[in-house]
Amino acid sequence: HLVTLLPRERSALQKAYEKYRHQGFVILSVDIGEERGTVQAYAEKQGLTFPILLDEKSAAAQKYRVSGIPTSFFINRQGVVHARHTGPMDDSLIKKYLDQIL
Repeated sequence: HLVTLLPRERSALQKAYEKYRHQGFVILSVDIGEERGTVQAYAEKQGLTFPILLDEKSAAAQKYRVSGIPTSFFINRQGVVHARHTGPMDDSLIKKYLDQIL
């Protein structure tokens, strides 16, 4: 759920998206179990501009074995999962992961 992101993490993800997207960095946020209208309203209110995908039936969460929320996957340009992080992140942690794949 997007609402499980702490304000600091939402801000850090948005800043990273804005800073690194010209280098090919993409955030695909996956919201588990909520309806489109709820997610869209929340994203607009929070000023989130990265894509948010809906996993209303938790199929993606099951496939990727998400056991805690939030869980972040860092996938390199070849489509290989480079790192997986469960729990909140801040600017420095996001940068650490991105430095390894960008």
